[in-house]
Amino acid sequence: MFLHPTKSQESTLEITSDRLNLIVASTLFVAALGIYGVSDLLVGRAQSPMAAYFQYLADAFLHGRLYVVDTPSHNDLTFFAGHWYVGFPPLAALLLMPWVALRGVAHVNTVLFGAAVGAFNVALAFLLLQSLAQRKWTKLSLIDNVWLTVLFGLGSVHWHAATQGTVWHLGSLCAVPFMLLAVWFGVTTGSPLLSGGGMAVAMLSRPHVVFSYPVLAGIAFQQIRDKMTRDKWYALLRWVILSGIPIGLTVALLLIYNYARFGHAFDFGYYTMNIDPAAARDLHTYGQFSTHYFLHNLWTMLFEGPDWNPALNRPVLSANGLSLIFTMPILVYLLRVGKHAIFVAGAWTAVGFMLVPLLTYFNTGFEQFGYRYSLDFIAPLLVLLAVAVEENRGWQMRVLVMIGVLVNAWGVWWFRFFV
Repeated sequence: MFLHPTKSQESTLEITSDRLNLIVASTLFVAALGIYGVSDLLVGRAQSPMAAYFQYLADAFLHGRLYVVDTPSHNDLTFFAGHWYVGFPPLAALLLMPWVALRGVAHVNTVLFGAAVGAFNVALAFLLLQSLAQRKWTKLSLIDNVWLTVLFGLGSVHWHAATQGTVWHLGSLCAVPFMLLAVWFGVTTGSPLLSGGGMAVAMLSRPHVVFSYPVLAGIAFQQIRDKMTRDKWYALLRWVILSGIPIGLTVALLLIYNYARFGHAFDFGYYTMNIDPAAARDLHTYGQFSTHYFLHNLWTMLFEGPDWNPALNRPVLSANGLSLIFTMPILVYLLRVGKHAIFVAGAWTAVGFMLVPLLTYFNTGFEQFGYRYSLDFIAPLLVLLAVAVEENRGWQMRVLVMIGVLVNAWGVWWFRFFV
């Protein structure tokens, strides 16, 4: 005769499990912060780089300005009406405002800031993976999810991005925690306002992450179906409307921000940005988004490898870095995703939609070790990987994780000599 746990016993088990998850997540945060910090020290990157900018934008906001002053470089800044502007969306600057207000621009270290954000991302990635397992949407154990978290934090380009401190890498990095929160809220609470709010904040750093909305909708519909809601389509429509409120507010804020800077709501300042001449030629010839860039971007994302240098008689990396096949080889498991579930379909759709702006964009990410734009869809990708490895949790999975860690460790070191 089997004894089933009472509701009070189930509640106690949930509390114990939640505490364990928080302890492991905190441990992973500290470990990741230590590794990212030591990485910065080993490669001699302990101070804010010249092209950081977001601390200057934070200072501008604190002084009632939208333009920056006294920056050590003007590379990738936009000159308009006699002032220099940071064209990139402002989330990182908003997050840096307390630090700038307390210590001043000169005492802000964007490298340390990036390491802290990266470590927070690692903790959130673990909590997301655990929430999927607790929902029984994946069959992964806590140890399995720790391995996947190691993959996220050290076996992907996230490690490299978390050690740079530049305007480009911080822009990508700061969107990640809020996308992870959006998905995590969707899995744990089902709240449309929390999920939509997470995505809305992420859009303040990378507006096009709105293309990954299907992963949130897929999770919501999975929740609605699992609860056996009588009027499923009404419940889903209500969820879409409520989740769209914070997203719509962010779109309005970005348009107002653009108008206030450049006199045009849809002008982010890219067309007049002080960028590399070759990139500028493409931008003004084909536009910011065009199918002209598709094949080059696809190659960079999936197939870019080392080039042979006859003068050195050895392989070398180009400014485009290595593709995802090299930096994250465990992605081959995505070819074996067999689970047919609504949240899986939503994650696949999100990744597919995200590829539209990324593969038609005029820039590949350039001067990078790996395809850093993959951080834009790392949240739905993590969901897919959790499903993909649940039937392949043996030593092969761990070997692929460790290969990714070694490749990305080498990349962090290699980039020291490249830039």
